[in-house]
Formats: sequence, C-alpha cells, structure tokens
Amino acid sequence: MPLHPHVVKRFDELKAIRTHLHTCPEIGTETAGTVAFITSKLDEYGLSYEAIGENSVLAKVDGKAPGKTVAFRGDMDGLVTQEETGLPYASQTDGRMHACGHDGHTTTMLALAQYLSTYRDFDGTILLLFQSGEEGYGGAKKVIEDGLFEKYPIDLMFGYHNWPGEDPDKIIVHQGPCMASEDRFDIKVTGRSGHASMPHGCIEPFAAVADMIKAAQTIIPRKVSAHDKAVISITQVHGGSAYNIIPDDVMIRGNVRTVDGGVQDCIESSLATVVDGVAKTYGVEAEFTYYRKHPVLMNSTPELAIAAAERVVGKENVLTNVLPAMGSEDYAFFMEHTKGCFVWVGNGENSPLLHNSKYDFNDEAMLTAASLFIELIHDVM
Repeated sequence: MPLHPHVVKRFDELKAIRTHLHTCPEIGTETAGTVAFITSKLDEYGLSYEAIGENSVLAKVDGKAPGKTVAFRGDMDGLVTQEETGLPYASQTDGRMHACGHDGHTTTMLALAQYLSTYRDFDGTILLLFQSGEEGYGGAKKVIEDGLFEKYPIDLMFGYHNWPGEDPDKIIVHQGPCMASEDRFDIKVTGRSGHASMPHGCIEPFAAVADMIKAAQTIIPRKVSAHDKAVISITQVHGGSAYNIIPDDVMIRGNVRTVDGGVQDCIESSLATVVDGVAKTYGVEAEFTYYRKHPVLMNSTPELAIAAAERVVGKENVLTNVLPAMGSEDYAFFMEHTKGCFVWVGNGENSPLLHNSKYDFNDEAMLTAASLFIELIHDVM
C-alpha cells in the first residue's frame, strides 16, 4: 500500500497525539481544551489560523500562487459514554469518551497540517477545519453561520469518517448519497382527562396515540418505493402519572431517516396526514411539529476521491458499491454550499461499532486518510 512517506515517517508521533486526545474527550462545542492543544500544534507548525463557529478552528495555508480554495474537515468532539476499553490511554473523564473516532480524525488533520508546513508547491489556498459539535450540537451550521463560505470561495471540500467492519487499507466512496438525513418529530395529542372507571366522560388520548403509531409504520411500505431507503422510528411516548387517571395529554416523539430529499418530503407530509386523520377520528386535538436536523450527505465529486484512493490503496481496495449509511453526519451542510466528497476509511474488520463503549480508533486509518488527502491536494491544486 503506497502510503505517503511523510505521514508514515511520523506514525509514532501521530499515535502519541491521538492517544493523548483520547484521554481528554470534550463534548459538543465545549471543546476549549482540544482547541488549545490543536492551536499549540498549529503554532509549532508555523501555520496561521482563526477561530470560527463555536470553538472550531480554521487553519489557512497559501500556496506559491493564486488558485483554487480547497478545504478539509475533521471533527473533534466526543460522546457522553462511559469508556469500557481498559486501555492505558482510556478517557480520564467519567462518562465521556471518544467512541466515534474523532480523536483520530483530528490527528489526521494535524498530520495534514504538519505536511503543509513544509510543502507549499501548489497554487491556491488550503483550509483545514477542526470542527466542534458534530455529534448533534450544530457545529457545522455554526461554522457556516459564522461566514465560512462568505470569507472563502471554497471550490472543493473533503472529509472522512472511520468505518468499523472494513480494514484500514479499504476506502469506501459513495457515488451520490453517503449518509442519511435525520429528521425529528413531536406529536402532542390532547384529549380530556378523567377517572379511569368512567372513560365515557373523557376524551381518551391513548387510543388515538396507538393508532397514530400503527399508521406511521404503514407510511414506508405504502408511500415509499421499495427501491428507496427510509426509516421511521417512534422513540418516545410520554403521558399519564397514575393508574386510575386518564390524562389530558400524551406526547409522541420520533426519528426519520432517508437518503433522498423527495422521500423526506413524502414522509413529512404523510405523517401530517396520519396525525390529522386519526385526531379527527377520535375527537382529540393534535399538534404536529417536524424538524429537519440534518440533510442527506450527497457526494458531488466522487470521481476525484476514487482516483486518489486507487493510488493510495490500490483499485481492488476502493469500494464503490457500499450502501449509504442511515446514520447522519453534519458534514452534509457543507455539501449544500460547495462541491466535494466524504469518504469512509476502514477501522478494522473486528472493530467494535461506532458509539460503542469498547470502541477504539485504529491508528493505521490515519495513515490511509492523510495519504488520501495529500493525493487529493496534488490532484486538484
């Protein structure tokens, strides 16, 4: 596997950085300690940088002449999870853990930063975004709202995620949708409370709730093509506080995943129709609220990543027929503003799953990802 010699030579140093980051995970956008560590490294490498978003950092590297602006992104926040790996470099903070590999993603970006501190033989500008708050805290949107695309005319943007189940000599590139949208919904059903022995004197909300839940599960098989991927999950039902009282209100909450914007629209409108119809049938009031949290992550330039990946790991190790994941990724917001590609790099065939308390990032994936990013720089600039 022709990994780039610059990052191979620094492998021990990169492992030390990664394991240090693993010991001190921070959550959401509260990443001040991680930012301080990253900026100390950028100072060491002699790179300029600026704060952006909420506790995110943007490093800027100018080449020898004007040209394209190309960005690379790595996320850096951990998870609210109690680590159970037993590793010598396990998290030192109870209830917090790098269980998704963002310690490795951040280190990959630092490997790229160190490479660019000595290599400037390109035209244009390279941006390295160290992003906080990927794990549901709106980090990408905060960066965008802080003017990323107004300040910099980004022509292309690239990112990656480690992927358990494949070895680190495998790079997965999706030609189109890579990861699903995530939507959330609330349904507040309101009836009229009363004693459980006299339901005829009440407007009982639970019967309506039961039919709404059942009807919601018919939307995908009856409204969505069997060729499309989509999931509707009811994740919460809250109502009542006593065995002998029928409550006024019951709240239903749920989650929707799709890999197509049209399917997303169909599910939202179908859920609204179900809620309205069932509410009228049972004589209850229903308030339906639908939130679009993450869009579908769409790759617009997979051919660039495929060509670079084939040189790094060999054509036989570049997988282009893997189904998109139904998990979401806030990198999708960047792809609504520019062209680019988000790839997966294997984390090991026997790696625990992402968000598992026994998960650990495979350091060899950093070599693959950093080598891929360096190849992309040589290709596109």
